[in-house]
Amino acid sequence: MGGARAQALEEKTAWLWMAAALGPGAPNSGMALSMFPDARALAQACWKEDLSMVFTPAQLAALRAARPEDYTARLDDCARHGVNVLTWADEDYPDLLRAVSAPPPVLYYRGDAGVPNRCFTFAIVGTRRPSAYGVEATASIAGELARAGVALVSGLATGLDSESHKAAVQAGAPTVACIAFGHDLCYPAANRTLKGVIERQGLVLSEYPPGTPPQRGYFLQRNRLIAGLSRGLCVAEARRRSGTMNTVAAALAAGRDVFSVPGSIFSPLCEGTNQLLREGAVPAVSGADILLWYGLAQPEQPEKAKPDGAPLSLDAQRMRDAMSAAAPLPLDALCAKTGLPPPKAMAALTELELAGFSRQLAGRQFQLK
Repeated sequence: MGGARAQALEEKTAWLWMAAALGPGAPNSGMALSMFPDARALAQACWKEDLSMVFTPAQLAALRAARPEDYTARLDDCARHGVNVLTWADEDYPDLLRAVSAPPPVLYYRGDAGVPNRCFTFAIVGTRRPSAYGVEATASIAGELARAGVALVSGLATGLDSESHKAAVQAGAPTVACIAFGHDLCYPAANRTLKGVIERQGLVLSEYPPGTPPQRGYFLQRNRLIAGLSRGLCVAEARRRSGTMNTVAAALAAGRDVFSVPGSIFSPLCEGTNQLLREGAVPAVSGADILLWYGLAQPEQPEKAKPDGAPLSLDAQRMRDAMSAAAPLPLDALCAKTGLPPPKAMAALTELELAGFSRQLAGRQFQLK
């Protein structure tokens, strides 16, 4: 048994070593993985063979500057943070991600790693600052898909990414969040509560080890994971130039279906989605459109959601008492009424929304149901 554990440790550290040398989003990762589907074989070859046709000079230098056993400390750090390591050699490595041109050799995760291979996966993405129309369209389409058993994939960002995840959580369906930082962090901080719920009900994936802070380039690399993990992608609302369009480009490069929600011709927030329709994206005005495209069964109409009776935190109780069902209130007004700083206020509001007590409207307006 000790020998089996030692072998498993050797294999994991070899993959961490290889992934660190390649770097996140390396365009030659697919070639490297096809040449060395076992990272331990690379560890033996990198000192004996000419690998300049596979790796860049910087990557070769990184491979030779360290040994796989040097990454035992990183594995220990993952264990301390409750983070698991999924490698190219593992059975649960997402099948759809294996087929993209630059798959990551290693994924750090919390949650159920089997979700992508067990469920039909579909991505919904969009602007971080949506209109009321965008929020309502996302909630409606994502809710239909989630109730039909689709595992929704998105990026845990503020705005429509979060609305997609919330719809899945409220439907009791698994959802996959791709993040651009280490698991011990959360960006935005207001989504920490949502991130924790997804870890229990679905899967949170990252290419980055614990302790890695978010950087702009990491989000662009993360977008290819969202596209790669999904059978198709729907853009609910987006400007013509945005990170969302970067995700669309990754989806098209991976041969994924692209859907777009038609929007107002007068709204800059709909310029991107309407442009996609002109370029041939599939129109999506309901979840049923997407389900029909893939031949999936449509869900029955749900009963009106009710709070599940789970105990609320003290902050959430204070926030609920400060809110109104008659009119929405902005975040700053709720912070003033509750005395909570914005990060704690947003965490309380997320808790209330997931429990079915409230809803978020455009412009960070919040209202009791």
